[in-house]
Amino acid sequence: MNSESALALFFEEAFEQSNLLESLLLSLDEQPESNAEDLSAMFRSAHTIKGSAGLFALDGLIAFTHVMENVLDRLRNGELAIDKPLVALLLACNDHLQQMLVHYRNAPSEPFPEDAEHRRLLAALEEHTQFEHSGASTPPAAAPESTACGTWHLFLRYHPDLFRHGFDPASFLRYLGKLGEIVHIHTRLETPDTLLELDPTTCRLSNELAFRSPATAAEIASAFEFIQDESEIDILPPASGYDVFAALAARYGGSAESHLARWQEAGYLPANTPQPTAPQVQVPTSESTAKPSAVPEKRRGADRVEGSRFIRIEAAKLDALINRVGELVISAASSRMRAKETDDSDMIQAVEVLSQLVEGIRDDALNLRMVPISEIFNRFPRMVHDVSGRLGKEIELDLVGADTEIDKSMIEKLTDPLMHIVRNAIDHGIEDAASRIAQGKPARGLLRLKAYHDTGAIVVDVSDDGRGMNKAAILAKAQERGLLPEGRQLSDQEIYKLIFLPGFSTAEQVSDISGRGVGMDVVRRNIDALRGEIEVLSKPGLGSTLRIRLPLTLAIIDGFHVEVAGSSLVLPLDMMAECMDMPTEQISRETRQIWLRDAWIPYVSLRELFALPPCDGPEYVVVAQFGQTTAGIIVDRLIGDIQAVIKPLGSLFRSLRGVSGSTIMGNGRLALILDIPQLIQLALNREHRLVEQRQAELTEHGITPTHPETRATQPLTPWRSS
Repeated sequence: MNSESALALFFEEAFEQSNLLESLLLSLDEQPESNAEDLSAMFRSAHTIKGSAGLFALDGLIAFTHVMENVLDRLRNGELAIDKPLVALLLACNDHLQQMLVHYRNAPSEPFPEDAEHRRLLAALEEHTQFEHSGASTPPAAAPESTACGTWHLFLRYHPDLFRHGFDPASFLRYLGKLGEIVHIHTRLETPDTLLELDPTTCRLSNELAFRSPATAAEIASAFEFIQDESEIDILPPASGYDVFAALAARYGGSAESHLARWQEAGYLPANTPQPTAPQVQVPTSESTAKPSAVPEKRRGADRVEGSRFIRIEAAKLDALINRVGELVISAASSRMRAKETDDSDMIQAVEVLSQLVEGIRDDALNLRMVPISEIFNRFPRMVHDVSGRLGKEIELDLVGADTEIDKSMIEKLTDPLMHIVRNAIDHGIEDAASRIAQGKPARGLLRLKAYHDTGAIVVDVSDDGRGMNKAAILAKAQERGLLPEGRQLSDQEIYKLIFLPGFSTAEQVSDISGRGVGMDVVRRNIDALRGEIEVLSKPGLGSTLRIRLPLTLAIIDGFHVEVAGSSLVLPLDMMAECMDMPTEQISRETRQIWLRDAWIPYVSLRELFALPPCDGPEYVVVAQFGQTTAGIIVDRLIGDIQAVIKPLGSLFRSLRGVSGSTIMGNGRLALILDIPQLIQLALNREHRLVEQRQAELTEHGITPTHPETRATQPLTPWRSS
């Protein structure tokens, strides 16, 4: 592996280990009686970062992580008590560790500047450890002799990649010294046949030692937990029989007699023990041996290959694959169209089979970009912990649907909006403990992030059980800023949408968390950039929910091909409910409504929207649905299903309403992809205004409106700015 790619891989894995350490520390803060597995996992995270950093001589990172590792080691050994100040210190150290990783990622050869904060954290860590910050720990005194002590025999054959993985054999022996006394040790070095085979990064060492300790087999084996899956570790209990040593000597290869003679000389075997005649007995694998002998290297390598279920792929390579698949989809559509023109049944059948395969490749390629939304959700426990602590509030974070998958390209773009929403919920939404108790609520507030799939979209809800939004305060602020026309009556959704205006804030005090009015407009812009919608639901005294609805993918969709005035348009297929002939009698041109079975629904005419001349021929209605809202879209022709590769519009057309992108048809023509949510909202807004005007006119003439076509439909739901 080339050094640059190896370094990039190190930083990726180091950040993963740091994030794991943070999540485990947060769980400790919630439940101090954490189990031993979590404590060991925390130690392993720090140890892995330190060991891997050694491969690249990142000395500052190694030194800092070493002190963290010492504290975590004392935690897992029960030498330190877990409390909130210690957890807070380790969280701060982990943050500092991530800053060091960022520094070395940008400038691997430059030392990390040890500022006052760096020195403060080191000093605080060293108060919790018996070791100095020299990088080497002082082995404790050997275990005292006792009748319970026995002499174990350990045979350590290290894996050739041990150094490359950042491990030092001496560190395991030092740790072993905590459990007892190393009576005898013999280090063997396997020399290569030629200088050409000499590689300083290859470990050719092995250790054989006698170890006197009262420890159990499992405790001794734990000293090698980081390398036991790759290296061969044989642990023979006290008073093991001659057959056990003989079998081990036979399995080691070479001359079994020389192995046995060496062990006899070291005192592992009595000098008068007879030589074996048929050393066929295997090393025992019962619990009495503590650690079964490692399987042969070839077998272990096969097991590791079979267990490798994941591989790392650069995002750029994945994007290139998606682009190629998109071009393949366009070519397949073109082939299908040309095959139909030939009227050759064999050709048509062959192309259909090809199209099905292309569709399968498309789905598989898109699935490669899908990742669990936990990549976003996992960032919030720490943020909620810190922000709620600064505000003196008790808040429980509930993450639901973290395994729901989302397009990888949306991860970073969605994180920032969610951060703003969560901060506002903690600061403005959830009350302090005293206020909640006075209202009969639990002192501990609840903040829930929930993700789920719904009608071809992914939905993310951010809910709290706080005070809810104050509509009166929102209206008052809007009137103060001159944002409300005189006499205009707003629905709840129209009131709530005011919070997304730039600089709009009802906060009485500005803090470093929120209140400046620079957050929610960013939320709206980012959601718009993802072709999404945001809806606000709130009940006074019970809490609020901000619901974000996003498309499943930003690359390729299943669409429905329609035409208007000879121009091709594509509607996302998963938002279409049905198609029907244009009803000539059950339609209200005044209020832009169509009677669909048992209800009036709004409609939008694409000819009117794009300022095209009226249609002379028949028209059709595509009934589209988005969430709980339904509307009709009037078109000239219904063509059929199509796979559309989404191409973004240029900056000149970003403000174009009702259009989310473009695609290339099989015949090479360009087609616009319609933005169904925006068209539905446009229809709802237009219908609402026309109904208000109609009712005002009738009321002005003393007429009470009763005709169903003058009734306003359901309250306006998802709002989207243009």
